[in-house]
Parts: sequence; structure tokens; C-alpha cells
Amino acid sequence: MFEQIKGILAAGSMLRRLVLVNGLVLLLVTTLGAMDRLTGGSVSAVWPADGAWLLATSWKLEVLASRPWSVVTHMFTHQGIWHFAMNMLLLTWMGRLYHAEVGSRRLLSTYLAGGLAGFFAYFLLTNGFKPLQGESTFALGASASVMAVFGAAATLRPESRFNLILFGPVALKHLFWGYVVLDYFGLSQGANPGGNVAHLGGALFGVLLVKQDMKGVNLVGWLEWLLDAVMSGSMKVPRRKRNKFRASTSSRWTAQERAESRAPVSDDEFNADKADRQARLDAILDKISKHGYDHLSAEDKRFLFEQSQR
Repeated sequence: MFEQIKGILAAGSMLRRLVLVNGLVLLLVTTLGAMDRLTGGSVSAVWPADGAWLLATSWKLEVLASRPWSVVTHMFTHQGIWHFAMNMLLLTWMGRLYHAEVGSRRLLSTYLAGGLAGFFAYFLLTNGFKPLQGESTFALGASASVMAVFGAAATLRPESRFNLILFGPVALKHLFWGYVVLDYFGLSQGANPGGNVAHLGGALFGVLLVKQDMKGVNLVGWLEWLLDAVMSGSMKVPRRKRNKFRASTSSRWTAQERAESRAPVSDDEFNADKADRQARLDAILDKISKHGYDHLSAEDKRFLFEQSQR
């Protein structure tokens, strides 16, 4: 399993960074726990250990008010190596497929927005239905975010197939909805109903995101604007020119739009952008080999033409 996770190093830079951040947070949580035990509780006396050292979120409003940052930090936090490994393995598989279609920017916004969707589903439904509260006050893990990426990838590439032991080749859409059904039944039979609600919230958001994007509605446009503003160090985001072709699944800037924005490009950004373009080009060529040029979207054809002019 861990050998397969290492394969992430060959994927897009954003996918690699997401796994790295999750890994670093796991290391932090594990190290703090070990140090606290070795020092007889001296660490927890300074930094409260409840709820994964204040990084886990909660359905209780009074607890959430004392740690508002946990709305974001919980989606990068794991306390068990197997929980971390399973989430990152699924993120690796689905993230590669999704990244090849939409690029780093949309992958990141889907991960974050999916985590937020999972949190709101968990918070609202757990407060609304007492049986969902269970015995746990806290929630943590990247599962809702990963399920959002899974749902988006399955909606974009429903007929992609994965070979499963005992089952053979299984269409991605069937695999995804199988996960959804398991989480649904987990609401009544599982030990973590709040977590199951969060998983379902993230999964359904991923499907809705792509469905609405195909209609020209970008549900994560606000988040991508915010990410652009943070990355550029300015709240002023360059206005994009309208294009006669509308991207069906990605709102990434073209090289020309970036040049017009006059935003400085570091070596890392240049290499990441180059890797994104190569991954997308490979995905388009794979589509052509399987289905022919006529099955490409208008955006894919435009991208292919731009790359041929470089």
C-alpha cells in the first residue's frame, strides 16, 4: 500500500503537496503525542491535546467557537497511520485522474470546498439529529475532501475502469456510488455516523461541482478568486478576457492570460505549470487514441491547438 502511495511523486505538483501537508500534520500530531507521554503531560499542559491538539473540528457550537480554524485544519489532520494511508491512497488514484483533466488549481479548490461541504453537512445534520452525535465530540480527516475529488473524477470520467480483486474491471462511476452506498448504510449501522455524513456531503458536492460546471456555473469561483489573491499577495485579481470557448471543467489561466496579468513567475511555478500542461496534453492524446479527435471538447481542441503553436 505504501509503495503505491509513493507513486504520487510522479503526479502533479499540487497533488503531491496535498499529500505532503497531510503527512506533515500527521507527523506533528504523532510527535506531540509522543512528547507529551514521555514528559508526563507537560506538552498538553501548554497546548491542550483534546481533539487532535485543537486541529479537529466539532459539531458543538461552543467548542467550534473556541477553535474556528479547525473548519480548515481538520481536513488535513489524521491520528492513525491507516486512516491517513487509506485516504491518501484514494486521493492518489482519483487525484491523478482528476488533475489530468482540470489541473492543479481546480484540484486544490475541489479538495478545500469538498472539505467545507463535508463539514457543513456534519455540523448541520449532527446538530439537527441527536442520534448522529454518537459518543464523539470531534471530527477529523481528509475523507470528505477526498470523496469530493472522487465524485468529481467519477462524474468527469465515469467509464474509466479500475481492476479490483475478485471483481475485475469496474467502471469508476460504479466504484464511486458503491462508496456512497456504504457510507449511507453506515449512518445507521456504523460507529461514526457523523463521519459518514461528512463523507456523503463531500461526495455529493464533487458530483454537483462538475454537473454545474458543465452548465457554465462555477461553484468554487469564489474560492479560486481567494486562492489567487492569497498567492499573488493582492486582493485585486486580473480580469479575464471572455473566450468564445468556455472551459467545461477548468478555470485555469492560459499562458497568454498570465502574461497579460504581468504576474511574476518563479521557477517552481514555471515547472508546476509545465507539468500541468504536460499532464493535460497526455490526457487529451489518450482521449484521441481511444475515442478519436471528434470526441474532444471545444476546450480540449483549443488547448491542443495552443500547444501545437509553442
